[in-house]
Amino acid sequence: MSREIYRVFIAVDLIDQLKEPIVRMQKELMGSGVDMKPVEPENLHITLRFIGEISKDLVEEVKKRLGGIKYGQFTIHMRGVGAFPSIERPRVIWVGIEEGARDLANLHELIMGLTGDIGERDERGFVPHLTIARVRYVRNWDKYMEVIKKWGNVDFGTQVVDSIRLKRSVLTPKGPIYSDLLVIKLSTQ
Repeated sequence: MSREIYRVFIAVDLIDQLKEPIVRMQKELMGSGVDMKPVEPENLHITLRFIGEISKDLVEEVKKRLGGIKYGQFTIHMRGVGAFPSIERPRVIWVGIEEGARDLANLHELIMGLTGDIGERDERGFVPHLTIARVRYVRNWDKYMEVIKKWGNVDFGTQVVDSIRLKRSVLTPKGPIYSDLLVIKLSTQ
């Protein structure tokens, strides 16, 4: 019995072509006086389910259950920017998902059905989004709103979702380090 604890989540990774404009927007936000922690380009992902800290044995159980997922590939289209809980009180800044949001929600439901009894309970409703930064506070309100308006409806592009990943997150002082524990390929109909 291993007592090692893993911090895990299930996600869709972002392709490199979509990262470049997102990194530009992160820089503009920081330049506008937003005190925030941007998500590193290599860590940009869409979370389908955050499981949290579980034992290695439970990780193996999650892998076994996820192995049975049958779902077809689909396209996501990323557009616009927003914030939770709101643009006026940003804690998390995100890029929106237009096309493909329904499929992401379906995958979330499927994953919850298979793994919902393991790890953290998910109290909030699932909203497909790509987190790009966690905000401490906004120093210059006008400049922040200028950047938000500029990027508010920008088309970041599309990508085919051809796999989902069970990822491990190791927290370090420099930020989290993610590694894939399992990659589930989605089928091409």
